[in-house]
Amino acid sequence: MSYRIVPENGFSDYYFCKLMENPQYLPHVHSHIEFIFVLDGSLQITIDKNEHILTQGALAVVMPYEPHSYEGKAKLFVLACPPEYISEYRQILKDKSFDPPFTTYTPTHGRIIQDIAEGNFQDNFKKKALLYYTVSRLMECCQVTDVPSFAFDVYRKALLYISEHHAENITLETTAAHIGITPSHLSRVLNTGNKPGFSEILNSIRVYAARSMLEQSAMNISEVAMAAGFGSIRNFNRLFKRHFGCNPSDIKR
Repeated sequence: MSYRIVPENGFSDYYFCKLMENPQYLPHVHSHIEFIFVLDGSLQITIDKNEHILTQGALAVVMPYEPHSYEGKAKLFVLACPPEYISEYRQILKDKSFDPPFTTYTPTHGRIIQDIAEGNFQDNFKKKALLYYTVSRLMECCQVTDVPSFAFDVYRKALLYISEHHAENITLETTAAHIGITPSHLSRVLNTGNKPGFSEILNSIRVYAARSMLEQSAMNISEVAMAAGFGSIRNFNRLFKRHFGCNPSDIKR
C-alpha cells in the first residue's frame, strides 16, 4: 500500500509509523517491510497464504511484496520502512521471509513504542532503534527462509500494481495488460479461494488512502475523493460509510 509522507503526523521520508485502532485491510502488497505490534485486543492477519489470530503482546512482520490483510478489534502500533533503510538488508533479508512471521515483543519494545508515541513520532533515532531491535528479535525467534521469485507471481504483481496505481483510472483490463495476462486469467487468480476480487481490493485501498488524507491534510472531502481515485462523491461516501461506519465529514471534524 502506498504511504503518504507527512512528517508532522509520524511519517518521514523513510518511515510509516502510527497507532491504529480496529483496522480492516483487504489483501494488498507494498515494497516496504511492515512491523505490526498488537498493543491490545485481537487481530486476524493473513500473510501470504497463512492465517493467524494474534493477541496482545504479539509482533508480526510482513516482508516486501508479501500479500497480506488484517482486521480485528485491536489497537496496533505499525512501523514500516523501505528495506534499503536496513543497511544489512541485502546481505541477510533480501528475497527472504520469516517462518513463522510473528513472535512476541518484549517490555523493551513496549517502552520504546511508548516513548515514540509520547514524543509525537518525531524522534527518528528511537524509531530506528525500534526497527533494528525488532529485526534482532525476529532473527532470534524465527527462521529465515527463501521466498518464491516475485517476477513469476501473478497475484503479488497484481496487488502491487493496484496498490501503487489506485488513484488512477485503472481497471481489471488495464491491470491485466500491465502484467501481461488476459483479464479472465487475472480475475481467476484474484478470486481463487474466496479471496476478494479486483473491485473490492481497489475500493478498499482507495477508502483507506482517503481516510489518511482526511486525517492528515487540509484538503476538503471532494478533493480527497478525487485524489484517492473516486470519480463520484456519492460512491465515495457510500463505500466510506460501509468500511468505517461513519461519513467522511465525521472524520474531517
